[in-house]
Amino acid sequence: MKVSINWLKNYFNETLDPHQLKTSFNLMSQEVEALYPLVQAEHLVIGYVEKAQQHENADKLKVCQVNVGDESLQIICGAPNVDAGQKVIVALAGAVLPGNFKIKKAKIRGVESNGMICSLAELGVQDFDKSEKGIYVLDDQAPIGQDPLKYMGLDDWVLDLDLTANRADLLSMRGVAYDVKAMLDIELEIKKPQVHRKSSQAKLEIRTETKDAPIYYGQIIENIQVKDSPYWLKSRLLSAGIRPINNVVDITNYVMLEYGQPLHAFDYEKVNSQEILVRNAKEDEVILTLDETERKLLTTDIVITDGKKPIALAGVMGGFETEVDVNTKSILLESAVFNPVSVRKTSKRLNLKSESSSRYEKGINSELTKEALDRACELFELLAKGQVMGQPSYYNHMDEKNQDFYLSLEKLNTVTGHHFTIKEVEDILRRLDFEYKRKDKEFSVKIPARRLGFDSYQDIIEEIVRIYGYDKIGTSLPLTPSQGRLTKKQMFKREIRQLFTSLGFHETNTYSLTNLESAQKYDREPISLVKIMNPLNKDREYLRHSTLPALTEVFSYNHARKISDIFLFEIGKRYSQENELELLSGLMHGNYMGSLWQKQMNPVDFYLIKGLIERFFQDLKISNIDYRLSNKMIPNLHPGISAEIYIENQYCGFIGKLHPEEEKVLDAKDIYVFELELDVIYASHEKQVKSFEPISKYPSVSRDIALLVDQIIPAKNLIDTVYQISNNSLKTVQVFDVYQGQHLENGKKSVALQLIFENNEKTLETEEVDQMVKRIIKALAEKHQAVLRQ
Repeated sequence: MKVSINWLKNYFNETLDPHQLKTSFNLMSQEVEALYPLVQAEHLVIGYVEKAQQHENADKLKVCQVNVGDESLQIICGAPNVDAGQKVIVALAGAVLPGNFKIKKAKIRGVESNGMICSLAELGVQDFDKSEKGIYVLDDQAPIGQDPLKYMGLDDWVLDLDLTANRADLLSMRGVAYDVKAMLDIELEIKKPQVHRKSSQAKLEIRTETKDAPIYYGQIIENIQVKDSPYWLKSRLLSAGIRPINNVVDITNYVMLEYGQPLHAFDYEKVNSQEILVRNAKEDEVILTLDETERKLLTTDIVITDGKKPIALAGVMGGFETEVDVNTKSILLESAVFNPVSVRKTSKRLNLKSESSSRYEKGINSELTKEALDRACELFELLAKGQVMGQPSYYNHMDEKNQDFYLSLEKLNTVTGHHFTIKEVEDILRRLDFEYKRKDKEFSVKIPARRLGFDSYQDIIEEIVRIYGYDKIGTSLPLTPSQGRLTKKQMFKREIRQLFTSLGFHETNTYSLTNLESAQKYDREPISLVKIMNPLNKDREYLRHSTLPALTEVFSYNHARKISDIFLFEIGKRYSQENELELLSGLMHGNYMGSLWQKQMNPVDFYLIKGLIERFFQDLKISNIDYRLSNKMIPNLHPGISAEIYIENQYCGFIGKLHPEEEKVLDAKDIYVFELELDVIYASHEKQVKSFEPISKYPSVSRDIALLVDQIIPAKNLIDTVYQISNNSLKTVQVFDVYQGQHLENGKKSVALQLIFENNEKTLETEEVDQMVKRIIKALAEKHQAVLRQ
């Protein structure tokens, strides 16, 4: 928001120092992006061209005698429109114009020149008057010898505020004035508009068919004269960064800047209807907007219609067919409130960003809708000779918002860590113009409608502290009931990260938003989707169900750059409509911990990644791990080289090789992945009791047995049976060989198991071990028809 200091001064009797305002805003309100004079030039005067004769040595130059008040100067001018009898802007010798252009006495083609007759472009304000061609000619009332910038209202300073989203009130001069009043504690004078309405029967019916336009006022103004605006109005618009056009458009822009309420003027004769209907657009309905572009509309757009066809796109842009032009004699003036979300969607989709749409998007003060209309009517009477025809036609379906909040002095002091007194709080609320009632040390505060975005007492505390002064609040450490440290869950995740990095993995942190295909790519069963309302693009429209698609993207990026050994992991989230679930995912490809100088390579396979997962569970002291063939095929995984992982019969995740078709897309082979549910692992980890177990003083005894079993029997079933039948002396069972082929009958395989026995209290006797082995072999034979391989 660009704030004109001259305009701001109209609200106060005290003088305002621009530099003091900059300091106050930076300390107590919003950051000041810049403070600068509207025109950076000095030594300018209003001159009167007494003579303008042809230069004797140049066809395109004229020798002018210019009266500047106390003397007459000879000035050479090359502008085609310079002539005798004009009042012009003269830069005297010694002046410095924008661009560090210095004016000096000089001889031009042998004739002396004592200054320069200026155009507005040379002063850096070329948008002040669109009709300017050459030098700028002032009106007949311009006082000779006076400062032209002061006469035109260009002797101004501009305060450029960088506003945050919660300060929509500062998008109006009145809102800025209220803030200045609070910061400087000075009296504010707000005048009510005075309108002389001509007695007239209502010629206009206004109605609505949408909830997205709760307020709409329409006022007919006749016999207007469309012409240039006066200097003061042009300069104020220019200081706000708005180009003056004509008095009708300029008045609507001026009131928008003053009140924060956008207005729009229709040529009433072109509307050709006594009915205004506000509704949502129909599907594929079109409108020709002011920029002469045909726009196709959606049902979420709000349109102003003449009862049938659209004549304006609400809050965004007017229609070309009802545009005000130099022949306009009567206007229909609109002042309304529109749904911020709808205006934002329309503005963004059609790429039509304007000062009006920006204000609607952030929210406007609905209590000023009628007063802003009256202010515009007042200016149309003054500047366009318009006649305001009776009272405006309108409807108002706005629900009044409750903005009453309670705040105790104790809560204020606790939150801020500062001792405020009741008198200080009352004084600040007075400065802010916040109505309040006090009972003992509790305040009931009513927030005015101009201040949107208040949700709780915290917002009132923020207001009190900023007006009191952040620099006056002492620094102190926050009081907490305990020492700061990681939670158990955070420590658990840190332990996982350390474990996987020690195993040679690299951690990734990928984007949670993805497309529809990637979001569902590894879903074992249907999971509800979470779609973003306003995605950045179609590839970032949904929240992911798995981090694996992102890991494959990271893999593809690195693989394309000749990196062959890739080991990745990530702790990320799965999102659904019901909940968020943390996942631990990983990807492996290439050779794992190979020794190049020994020519030793360990290519990644299913057993390697399974072994690393088992090492992971072992380090977390989690047992009762079960690997099962999936009843349902896991999408995009190889159906024969994948498995589901269960902890104590609860599903935990899956492990496997990517499907050949998926590997073909990634242009690589032998890519292995895993995905585990972190909450299941954490719950099991929390159950484990960490205790010291001394190393046995007695030697262990090893026995190897080779069993001949049916090919379909998993080795895990054999191991489970061994553990079930054995006593506490059996420590571990491991498969060290699986064979099928020659010398074995069809449908059979040989599984070799290593059994380790150990007793913490004595040395095991050979006979004891042999008895246990016999019992194990018997149980395997009975349960799995296993026989010892000879």
